[in-house]
Amino acid sequence: MPIVSSVSRLLGAFLFAIVMTPAFAGWDETPEVAWKGYLSDCQGFQQVVNNVQNGVMTTRQALNRVDSLNHTLYVHRDHLAQANLASPEYARCENVIAQAFEIRNKEEEVLVAELQQQYFKDQAEHQESPEYKRARALGFSDVGGLGKLKELAEDSETDGEDYLKTLMITVDWGCGRHFRAVQYVKPYVIYTAHPDEGNCAIYKGVAVLGGEMVERGDTIDQDAVFQYVGWKKLEGPDGFPIDIRVVKVLK
Repeated sequence: MPIVSSVSRLLGAFLFAIVMTPAFAGWDETPEVAWKGYLSDCQGFQQVVNNVQNGVMTTRQALNRVDSLNHTLYVHRDHLAQANLASPEYARCENVIAQAFEIRNKEEEVLVAELQQQYFKDQAEHQESPEYKRARALGFSDVGGLGKLKELAEDSETDGEDYLKTLMITVDWGCGRHFRAVQYVKPYVIYTAHPDEGNCAIYKGVAVLGGEMVERGDTIDQDAVFQYVGWKKLEGPDGFPIDIRVVKVLK
């Protein structure tokens, strides 16, 4: 997987999360319960402001805490009685909440800038890497990991299958290196990760076309370069047909 992908997804996920309404659908409560919850949230926001002013909490910690408190605040507000909304205590709390959000929003700007800076830094480093240069020299748009085929397809903003066909595929150090030969279905060798490999064994499998002949249990050639072909229905290790992604070895 391209090295910039994780940073890019992190930035995208963060920006998506901060614009989402945090209210929980279907959460109902009485005005009395809502008022108690609102005052509790208010106390939490006040503590954030006090801790930042006293140097007990960093603004980065304040951002996380405010976002956490905000999840319940919206719900409690929606269920308050009119008398609560008109009370001096509500006005005081709204002022405290505004102070906490001012701290949070300023830190958010810093965090987004840091994520963007890291993204461009990682992108520049990746494009100077031998793997990326080799992929470009072979006519590919980028390089991706064999054990990341599913994620690469899901993460792509374009059609997943078309995107995979633009990548030079290599055996990544994460899950790819755990792939072992489990069956030969002429002319394909099926590789999967052993169940003991944890998450690597979940939806991790590939059929290799054009590789060297191997014995059952042999690890996949970590020096090989692959080109993505697509999906094919083959006979699985247990005799039942399986849909599996196919890659071919580049000679």
